[in-house]
Amino acid sequence: MSREKQRVQKDIESGVEDFKNRAPRKNGVTKQEWEKIKTIIALTPKQEEFYRGIRDNTLSICQGPAGTSKTFVSCYAAIGLLADKKIERIVLTKPIQESGEQLGFLPGTISEKTDPYMQSYFTTFQKIVGKQTFEFMKSIGEVVVEPLAYMRGTTYDECIMLLDEAQNCTMAQLMLWSTRLGNNSKAVMMGDVSQYDIKKRDSKFLDFIALTTGEYEFSLKSSLKDDTKSQQNYKAPLNDIYSHKFGVCDIVRNKFLIDLVDRYEKYKFQND
Repeated sequence: MSREKQRVQKDIESGVEDFKNRAPRKNGVTKQEWEKIKTIIALTPKQEEFYRGIRDNTLSICQGPAGTSKTFVSCYAAIGLLADKKIERIVLTKPIQESGEQLGFLPGTISEKTDPYMQSYFTTFQKIVGKQTFEFMKSIGEVVVEPLAYMRGTTYDECIMLLDEAQNCTMAQLMLWSTRLGNNSKAVMMGDVSQYDIKKRDSKFLDFIALTTGEYEFSLKSSLKDDTKSQQNYKAPLNDIYSHKFGVCDIVRNKFLIDLVDRYEKYKFQND
């Protein structure tokens, strides 16, 4: 972490502590603090496109390999919307799916069971605003974790919903999550189709993208009317949706990953 970023985060942490000691603080990150954060975090042009897409649309969908900052840009945009008072809270969701290893039953509360799966979110927020500020945001309900399994019947107003690891979701899960969207809310879906933790045939992330962008090929045997006009109605993208795709060349985490992911893609194509 650069000295400048350390200094800004220290200022934010001091502000949080100062407000806690003097008077109730209403926001985890103020407008002034957000302006400071923006000066020290430089997005690449492709990341800036994704960031603008989130700001300007109701539903944003991003796919790309590991290391392209899908989660980082989503969390960064969410913090900005919160600081700008465009939303009131950030709702974090991820399919509870283990990556190969089976850990078995996890004891404790719902939070204690789900937090290990949400750690990538937590780490990302802490990189942007610092650990203390992030913990304060959680404590006042600006950041909440909602397991997919408990979202049915709930509507989320005045918020931004983030769904990571969407490649591990079925169509039923993706529809359950997306239909929770309430008034004045936004939703961001992220996935990496090179890393499945469920059977590939069960993943419907790419199908969901195709449905929303108008690229899905409906069968004439479906319940849709078979005339050409009805088919054409589904060829246009939904209104207020943004679809973004990162490639191997957009990896920023560690340049070593560019060659590794490139070779893995070729391996996967040969052995799939």
